[in-house]
Amino acid sequence: MSQNLSITLLPLRQLPVDKYFLKVCESTNQIAKLFLESGVKIPFVIIAEAQTRGKGQRGRLWVSDKGGLYASFVVRKMDSRKALIIGALTSYHVLSKLLPVKMRFPNDIMVEKKKISGILVELTSEATIIGIGVNVNQKDFPETLQGIATSLYLETGSMYDLNQILDLYIEELTRLLDFDYATLFNNYSKAVFFRGLCNIHLSGGRNFTCVIEKIERDFSVVTDRGVFPFDHIIWIEWM
Repeated sequence: MSQNLSITLLPLRQLPVDKYFLKVCESTNQIAKLFLESGVKIPFVIIAEAQTRGKGQRGRLWVSDKGGLYASFVVRKMDSRKALIIGALTSYHVLSKLLPVKMRFPNDIMVEKKKISGILVELTSEATIIGIGVNVNQKDFPETLQGIATSLYLETGSMYDLNQILDLYIEELTRLLDFDYATLFNNYSKAVFFRGLCNIHLSGGRNFTCVIEKIERDFSVVTDRGVFPFDHIIWIEWM
């Protein structure tokens, strides 16, 4: 029988982050951009119970039914790679407290071979938006995601308080903002998993089946078929 799981939280320090809650929207990243255009003070976070057009990296769809955590953290302008690392490490560190997970390059948080969380980073002229989606209390997924997506509920049999999960994410992401890129990348490189055969899809319609050997600090991907700049990579399909 499922039960509500109460996470033991250390007292949160007072964080200067305004939270805006929505029932439903197309995407929290889109709303974050509208808030920025309206002059809302940075930092802030947009949270939705559901998204009708949730976005993943490289324009892919993120299924965002009620039960998940869908949040866009709006922070000061920074390099997109640093923001991706902060988002990925935040989700990895929080979820690691709840169940065994691994971080698959570049930013997928996995339980075995099933995805439980993803990150989408977008930049504006004045800010960085770190969108994080987490499958929390979903009990099932569309047929197209069967076998490739999972949730905290499906893995543990427990329901979770989304506000408590959100507080953990806010505290961890805010903590990581204080670190420099070298320190963040060092921790990221120790945590990220990139072994195994994959198919790298590149701009211009090229793709290569290869094995990733190393990730450079600029996120260039060193493989047994050559070195590929991260900006040229459209998608990495793991075999």
